Amino acid sequence: MAAHGFSLRELARRASCDAGQLSRVLNGRKAASPHLAGRLGDVLGDRDRLVQAAAAPVFNGSAAPAARDRLNWTASHPARADAAAVESLADVLAAQRKAEDVLGSKLILPPVLAQLAVVDSLAAEARGPLRPAVIDVAQQWAQFAGWLYLNGGDNRRSAARFRQALEHATEIGDRTMISTVLSFRGYAAWRAGDAGPVIGLAQAAQEDTRAALSQRAYAAALEARGHALAGDAAPAERKIGEAVELAAELDGRPEEARPWSYWYSDAFFQCQKGVVLSHFAHIPRLRDEAAAALCAGYEALPEDEKLSDWAGGYLAALAAVYEQAGDAGQACAIALDAARIAHRTGSARLRGMLARLRDQMAVRWPGDGRVAELTEALR
Repeated sequence: MAAHGFSLRELARRASCDAGQLSRVLNGRKAASPHLAGRLGDVLGDRDRLVQAAAAPVFNGSAAPAARDRLNWTASHPARADAAAVESLADVLAAQRKAEDVLGSKLILPPVLAQLAVVDSLAAEARGPLRPAVIDVAQQWAQFAGWLYLNGGDNRRSAARFRQALEHATEIGDRTMISTVLSFRGYAAWRAGDAGPVIGLAQAAQEDTRAALSQRAYAAALEARGHALAGDAAPAERKIGEAVELAAELDGRPEEARPWSYWYSDAFFQCQKGVVLSHFAHIPRLRDEAAAALCAGYEALPEDEKLSDWAGGYLAALAAVYEQAGDAGQACAIALDAARIAHRTGSARLRGMLARLRDQMAVRWPGDGRVAELTEALR
């Protein structure tokens, strides 16, 4: 479309298709049929490739062969989904979450959107006793897509997916998913630097004690971030302490586990503590606590999670703490490790964090070869 200078409506007119349908296809909410792909290909001059893409299996390589066959058949027959297909969908989503830890959000988003289009079709057709299970999977897929968009910097599409997840969660009364969506919207506000919505949404996410303990612990940590963003050290310390205490109870309560909360470990919450306290790195006591929590938390993460861009954010926070402490060597060395993660995952967010840190270090230590090395790594 960009190469031809077509708007969505112009392409729809030339391809003799409905603009609303085309919009849903382009936004990943509906799968394109080979027939539609052919019409679009005729207009755009790439018929064979678009038809081939539309006909390719949606669930390819992310499940065992029998499960892939079942899911690809179900994608073409959404009204005939069964419990086995729903179970296979949950397995695929779990694999996609793990893959995103290593590959980054950018690479995972396209297949997840294609699969979500199928899941949305199943949700539209689901009736009777199977419907709650289908909606459960649909809410999880929408929440994951919302996270992928958010992590990629697309707040508008992220908000739309989170609204979809919230609607599904409300239908089946899933208090934990409702809390999750509120927390993720609060996290989006934290990324935007808006302390008020961070605190308000995090508090709302903690209100319902029927939500899983893991999610309430995360919401407490998020509230602490909001207080830290506002510069209020006392409530920030209090809430992050509460979050760590709640997290310590998780090992003895396996029934609290949720598929979308597998990373809520003691190590994760130590990293959260470090991020919160890093806002007060100008205070020696809190700076030392922040560095200790980030070091211990990151080292205790599983090896695959250490490679994720969100874990790279903890390294960037640790590098910033060392910069505040005046330790150029440690700051640059750790920032370089984070830069390698940013490069491998294609994370613009992590790269932006490191670029801002590099600018601060360049002012503080002009002409330092270690800062120049970081600059080169971020190119």
